[in-house]
Amino acid sequence: MPKAIPFEKKFKVENEVIDHFDHVNNIAYIQWVLGISKDHWVSFSPEKVRNQFGWMILKHEVYYRKQAKLNDELVIKTWIDDFSTATSVRKTSITDAATKKLIFESEAQWCFINLKTQKPTRLTSDILKPYFESL
Repeated sequence: MPKAIPFEKKFKVENEVIDHFDHVNNIAYIQWVLGISKDHWVSFSPEKVRNQFGWMILKHEVYYRKQAKLNDELVIKTWIDDFSTATSVRKTSITDAATKKLIFESEAQWCFINLKTQKPTRLTSDILKPYFESL
């Protein structure tokens, strides 16, 4: 498997994602994963490709390791871990920026689709190349 080029962002936990337990609500983690996945796609793929193709999630496994709280500085990082003819496996981690401790991780299987037909379509090396050091 070629070496993936990860994509990451740093952010601060805001009040609107804090739940009644005084930590980040589980839904916020899913929204962050979906957001960084989209940002990765937009940053690494040309507009011409994005106008023709997209991704639908098939399966998502999440692991809550520690709790994040208001004002914590977090780093979210995502990368394509594996791929096949029309699917990819995307991993995402969220760590505490100060302690480097793992807060959350996920693994999701995505299906590459043609936006016009809404059907799975073949992942070509041209589509995948920007996500890996060598392909």
